[in-house]
Amino acid sequence: MKDDSKAAKEHIARAKAYFQRHDVLRATASVIAALRLVLTGKVTGIDRITIDSALKEVLHNMNRVSEVKTMFPKGLVYTKGQEKTVHDSLVKLFLELRKAQESESYHEQLKRKLTLDKALNRGRRYLVAGNVNDALDAFKEAASCYVDEHSIFRMMGEWCMACKQPKLAVRYLKKAATVDPDKRKVQFNLLKALTASGDKMGAAKLQAQLQNSAQ
Repeated sequence: MKDDSKAAKEHIARAKAYFQRHDVLRATASVIAALRLVLTGKVTGIDRITIDSALKEVLHNMNRVSEVKTMFPKGLVYTKGQEKTVHDSLVKLFLELRKAQESESYHEQLKRKLTLDKALNRGRRYLVAGNVNDALDAFKEAASCYVDEHSIFRMMGEWCMACKQPKLAVRYLKKAATVDPDKRKVQFNLLKALTASGDKMGAAKLQAQLQNSAQ
């Protein structure tokens, strides 16, 4: 079983590595982990002196980071007897950093979905107006924003069919058949598109598959 002194040193080493990569959140978590081991009272002797020195160095570097300066203008000072205070301060810092990171991720997700929706709507308008090339560009932009919006390819295929563009519909419905939860519906739409596009072989093959799966 790994001793606490060795584990604490490893946490501090990780903290330094994360800090060098400007990953303040993980650096903070690693320092917290090291401090928790120190607080158990099992880190003693020369190991305690070494770890105390290393923690002072890490905190000194972290005090220069804007996120730390904002929350702790006077900095975080590691002194003997104040380990618990420093630990609790770092926990508060970690929670704030994580909250900010999660909020940023949420806003990025909203931004992506908004871009996707705008591209889809723009593509549909272009299709209705007969501007096929512009519609393709818009749908390409929408597809580049795709993560888990599985229905977008079926929608694009259905719009293409409605605007008498069966060959384009085939392109999107084939993709939809691989990701859309309503696979059966997509396959029937694809069959219509293949037939309308003149792909008799493709239509016959898909129809056979549908008949076999229904048996």
